[in-house]
Amino acid sequence: MDRGIERRVMGPAIFASFVVISAVLMATYPINHVRAYPYGNNIGEYDFGTISSVQNDENGNPGWVLSGNWKSNLANNQSLVEGQGNETLAGESFDTQFEMVRLNGSAAHTHTITNFVASNSSQINNSTVMINGTATASMREGPVTDIPSSVTITGDRVISIWLDPSKINNHYGNTPIYGLVMDDNEDRNTMLKSNSTRIGR
Repeated sequence: MDRGIERRVMGPAIFASFVVISAVLMATYPINHVRAYPYGNNIGEYDFGTISSVQNDENGNPGWVLSGNWKSNLANNQSLVEGQGNETLAGESFDTQFEMVRLNGSAAHTHTITNFVASNSSQINNSTVMINGTATASMREGPVTDIPSSVTITGDRVISIWLDPSKINNHYGNTPIYGLVMDDNEDRNTMLKSNSTRIGR
């Protein structure tokens, strides 16, 4: 076969094969990721929301973006909110899962914070509740347990999560992890309306 004809035929054939293989791989790769919380108590007993935070790097500069979800019944536990939380109460929970990515888009990985055990709480003012305790955080080397932690909810809209940086090698920098508290009815209705608008309804 003439080398010129061979090049003209083989080049497009290789390219077409690449396109077909890529299409098959993309069609079989699960594009949608679903996050779900375990079925449990009545949803009205829980607060939930999103994590959306920028954390400092080892030099104290913004270096990481965090994004995820959290669920908790700590703020709805009246014994804790009223400052009587110096004991572990059955059924208390705070769980979060979030992705952590460098500002340049590299080094993406996932973390969880679970097993929060409240030791005390305080109502700082009429709109801020801080609950202190210990938690477990997933790290590359494995779970780190009994990390001194605090969960603060301000104005029923903002959550901050602080873990003792010395226990996790300053992995989240020197600032709390921030997020939003979602209103069970209002935010769901708003999201449904905005989704309907986006898809042309």
